[in-house]
Amino acid sequence: MNTNERFQNYERSELTPKFKERLDRKQITEIALSPDGTKLAGSGEGRIWVYDLDSNEQIAMLAGHADRIRALAFAPDNTSIASASEDNTLRLWDTNNGNEIATVAGDTSNLATALASSPDGVPLTAWNEETVRLLSSSGTEPSRIRTLRYSDDGDTLVSGGVDGKIRVFEIETGRQQASFAAHDGLVLSLALTLDGQFLASGGSDTTVRLWDMSDQRLLATLTAHADSVYALAFSDNAEMLASGGRDPHIRLWNVTARGLMHTLPIQDGFVWKLAFIQDRDSDSEKLVCINRDGSLLKWE
Repeated sequence: MNTNERFQNYERSELTPKFKERLDRKQITEIALSPDGTKLAGSGEGRIWVYDLDSNEQIAMLAGHADRIRALAFAPDNTSIASASEDNTLRLWDTNNGNEIATVAGDTSNLATALASSPDGVPLTAWNEETVRLLSSSGTEPSRIRTLRYSDDGDTLVSGGVDGKIRVFEIETGRQQASFAAHDGLVLSLALTLDGQFLASGGSDTTVRLWDMSDQRLLATLTAHADSVYALAFSDNAEMLASGGRDPHIRLWNVTARGLMHTLPIQDGFVWKLAFIQDRDSDSEKLVCINRDGSLLKWE
């Protein structure tokens, strides 16, 4: 089956009613889909709500941020979540029990507040106080993060910010491994291949950029979008990259050839999130699109 035939038809549904209700009330400003496609998280002013898409029930509410949450990402285990907020902290959460796993303060003035939110007023695992201070002095500012992405092995967290830079962090220590200029504007979306070899980034400059993660080398700049790129996803075999955003189209790119393969018109407009999800009832891989209006689109 060629690309045109595969993506000719899609099935449309609505997100869980309770989630959609929060969306309609404008309580949700950022979302994340778990890697296995079973959970959806939405965040707003200081809170994160996590829903099970099979039961349509809310399974967790994560509270701790003191300001608007700007970026969310599920870890490969499908239960841990990273969040970055305008309160200038980056937090890791366990959705099974609703607890914070770690808190990182972006500057020393926020350090006491961030650590005070931890049990017993001490730093949590993964990042200790020394690391938090190191991140502060290195110029890391979680309030400026607009997108987050875990590596598939769970060892690395990649962020994109309003300064157009991409930063790479080691999860175990919290140390910054790399920082490089990526876009002429905000970095709004990120995607990693399963083997961690390639990174894709999308920005407010309307471009999609492909990077070699071994040396942060730019491999290609992909231009077809007419507006900001808010969503990116690699297929599991890393042969295809899907991108979408404010313009009403999903673009499908050939990763090897660095060229446009196919364009999918989206009548519902703003593409918010994209993911390639393995279907649990078959061996097929589905392209999943979540739009800003709360609609869910699936292609086989």
